[in-house]
Amino acid sequence: MKKIVVIGAGLGGLTAGALLSKKGFQVTVLEQHNIVGGCATTFKRKGGFVCEVGLHEMDGLYTDKVKNEIFKELGVYENIEFVKPNEFFRVKTDTVDFIMPDNIQGAKISLKNKYPECEKSIDNYFSLIQTIYFKLEKLSNMKWDDIVFFPLKYYEIIQYKNKSVREVFDDIFKNEELKLILNANIGYYHDNADTLSFFLHALAQYSYFNGGGWFIKGGSKKLSDYLASVIRQNGGTVFTNADVIKIDVRSKSVRYVKKHEEQILEYDILISNISPMQTYAMANIEYENKKELGNSILSVYLGFSKNLKDVYGEGAYSSFFLKNIQNIDDYNQSTKRDIQDRGFVFVDYSQIDAGLTSQEKSFGVMCTTDYLSDWDNLDTKQYLQKKEQILHAFVAELELHYPNIKEYIEFAEAATAKTMQRYLKTPNATAYGFAPTVKQFFKIPKSKSKKLSNLYFVGQWVLGGGFSPAINSAKLCCDTLLKDIKKA
Repeated sequence: MKKIVVIGAGLGGLTAGALLSKKGFQVTVLEQHNIVGGCATTFKRKGGFVCEVGLHEMDGLYTDKVKNEIFKELGVYENIEFVKPNEFFRVKTDTVDFIMPDNIQGAKISLKNKYPECEKSIDNYFSLIQTIYFKLEKLSNMKWDDIVFFPLKYYEIIQYKNKSVREVFDDIFKNEELKLILNANIGYYHDNADTLSFFLHALAQYSYFNGGGWFIKGGSKKLSDYLASVIRQNGGTVFTNADVIKIDVRSKSVRYVKKHEEQILEYDILISNISPMQTYAMANIEYENKKELGNSILSVYLGFSKNLKDVYGEGAYSSFFLKNIQNIDDYNQSTKRDIQDRGFVFVDYSQIDAGLTSQEKSFGVMCTTDYLSDWDNLDTKQYLQKKEQILHAFVAELELHYPNIKEYIEFAEAATAKTMQRYLKTPNATAYGFAPTVKQFFKIPKSKSKKLSNLYFVGQWVLGGGFSPAINSAKLCCDTLLKDIKKA
């Protein structure tokens, strides 16, 4: 059976490795970090805290056909416990405080109650994102008659393929506050509604509204570790602290450093979970990236000595606090402000049975958009000072919404774009791969390399950033790879 080497143990690489190992391939995964998972991981702190790095909510757990197929095949549902929050999100600005339900009917009712004059527009919006979602889903399995009658069957695809979220919202809605609410969680995908592809918005938002959001009990590392165990149980190997430094195309081998020693591993097929830029550079193949990269993230991790739900009562699981932001223009401008003046999301894990700490304590995280350029030209001392200032500023802002919350903070720690770069080693410290702009998002996703016949890609660089696109990219990779083997 062919030997497959996977570079990078993010969710894309782990899922592909697990699927292929179950089919009998000899799979070896090489991960530069000391743990698997990429952003799908956790870390521990004193006091019994398990800190979630990446996942707030996973969409389409049971309703996404591709993910459903993958999880059934790999036994994920039987081995990983998922927890469902009570709502999609809360958004609070200086003038509005709104809870968004995580189902279409509930969302419609709540929005129409608040904006009765926009009833028709609200119906049109939900009808449109549903149509786009299912038309794009069908597009991935087009038949000959679909091609012949494409302009008729896929009229909406033609109409909206070059539209940004801002453009579509301006066509549908007149109420600026409503536009902001429906786009409050844009930070999950991108940093600007003027350039974000409406297709990405429709796919992601409808998936949440259709099937709700889900958290992995105990943290996303549970899923990553489970996928690694599937690989091992099926005869594969997962190496951590194995930093790939060279791909030798002629000898079909990769060189990697483990325990300060250089080692060589031969392959028949190579799967890369890292960026095309980094992959081709290691193979000494010329590659000019002309695509815009996505942004990074700043996170403030907080361990509380008390269970916040016991102290403040039942509330939202994830709350978007948008200070001095009244509309989409304000939001777009906010990402250009100082970091501490940007809007943020606070995820209160005490609101669900998260399994991240004891019942008496709780864990939370604050996240906002970050850029590597925000940390340019700082020496170590200046960097640490700025990081500390931002941490205190964020906690002070949080206390405005949760009075006296400082009293319960047992530990507080910030992770910046530079932190992301250090651990993930992604270009520009991006957490999303290529930016999902109008110009870049609606392309036929391709897992196979155009430069090397036995090289395939998975992860955020194929379908987009986030847990679901990374997982689903593995199915695309495996299907493509298996077809190529069958043809050979």
